[in-house]
Amino acid sequence: MNEIHFVLGTITAVMLLVYWQCWRWRHKRMLELAKLVPGPPALPIVGNALIFMTQPEKQLIKIAALLEKYGQYIKFWLGPDLNICVKNPNDVRFLLTSNKVNQKGPLYNFMVPFIGQGILTGGPTWRNHRKIANPSYNKKSVLHYSTVFNKEVKELIKVLIMKDPNTTFDVYLDVVKFTTQCVCQTLMGLSKKDSGNIKRMEEVIIETPNIYDYIFTKMTHWWLSIPFVNWITGGQAKERYFIKLIDDLTSDILEKRRKDLKMDSDEEAIGIVDRYDINGELTDREIKHEIFTLFTTSQEASAKIISGVLMLLAHLPDWQEKVYQEIIEVLGPNDEYVNENDLKKLRYLDMVYKETLRYFSIAALIQRTVEEEITINDGKITLPVGTSLIIPIHEIHRDPQYWDEPLKIKPERFLPENISKRDPNAFIPFSLGTMDCLGRVYATCLIKTCVIRVLRHVQFEAEGSLDNLKLHVAISVKAAKGYNVRARRRVTVLN
Repeated sequence: MNEIHFVLGTITAVMLLVYWQCWRWRHKRMLELAKLVPGPPALPIVGNALIFMTQPEKQLIKIAALLEKYGQYIKFWLGPDLNICVKNPNDVRFLLTSNKVNQKGPLYNFMVPFIGQGILTGGPTWRNHRKIANPSYNKKSVLHYSTVFNKEVKELIKVLIMKDPNTTFDVYLDVVKFTTQCVCQTLMGLSKKDSGNIKRMEEVIIETPNIYDYIFTKMTHWWLSIPFVNWITGGQAKERYFIKLIDDLTSDILEKRRKDLKMDSDEEAIGIVDRYDINGELTDREIKHEIFTLFTTSQEASAKIISGVLMLLAHLPDWQEKVYQEIIEVLGPNDEYVNENDLKKLRYLDMVYKETLRYFSIAALIQRTVEEEITINDGKITLPVGTSLIIPIHEIHRDPQYWDEPLKIKPERFLPENISKRDPNAFIPFSLGTMDCLGRVYATCLIKTCVIRVLRHVQFEAEGSLDNLKLHVAISVKAAKGYNVRARRRVTVLN
């Protein structure tokens, strides 16, 4: 028996060695170019995978430590996959706007079971899917949506002014209901009545953060991709539950729109569901995948940013007073409809908004696949075909080369005189290039409209210090223990 085990072990070892040598021969060019990029020593076959065998929330800390040790360009191997992380802002812009790096990286494949291939995950259809949806996100469409934003924020205000001023609460739980209604009545194209009667909506609002946490856990624990391990740990059952939940929600939205599909006289008012359905190129499954992609990236992300702004203002009472007084002085004392021109006039609000985006990055990192060789770092580094390019947005937004006291929250860093001293490419909250954030105009209008009108009626307070604020850094960056504030009603009249 021992001899059999020895023979089998020897055969296995020889096969692995042959595979390893064949792989190295086929990837000679990649190996040669990789030598020019600094990084930790890699083991045969597994590469640097052992470095990243840790808790999900510590994965990006590992990348940050490597950047600190090796500089703005680092490489690491995850098995046979070459990953090159680039932190230099100028090269980041060059890469993200290049047509040689125009596909999402392999990490996005973990999202495919839930939302298929498309706008968020890439694949052969993303360009066409984005092109169809794009008119629903442009400035003309957002002008139409402003009416809904202004109307729905009144409901949020009613909730906030009834809070006990001595009780701390997580404002996200209230804000996300507001953003959900806004997204349903604009991008989804639903009526107010239908928006309040969507199958499993409350469940989706609660479970969406858990879905993304589950995806991130699979991204960072390679062994969970083994079907047996995923089954025995309960992941397979959880995944089936999430997929069914998403399908129930999106099927109901699609069905509701098909029952009441009306072409508006102004094409800009058409929601994304109608655009996809009228276009006729997508299957029902593809439409539902894009519905959930654009639904959750709009309502959840916007809710987190609004909550972040309100929480920062609670911790920075001087800035809260600046923003409030600016609203009163520029827009007048009465709580009236907020339009696009109003948003452009409020520079203090814009500074707080941008500092929130810097501190709580919408995407902690993004990944692209290099499709053609491309040279960076003044010609010193060439990224080989097949490389997984990593852009660590969270780390760029915290780089002391560009940000004074980067771990502190300082809205004044977005004063014009401070912006002029900083590399403009060091601030990329919505990414760059053809795969940038589709909803940047939509989100900015929604978020600022909400904050303006809420601040007219509510003064926010906070406990503790921002120095003790803990972050949960995964697919996005959020406050680990919630967006906790106290709300005190201002002496004002709700129109």
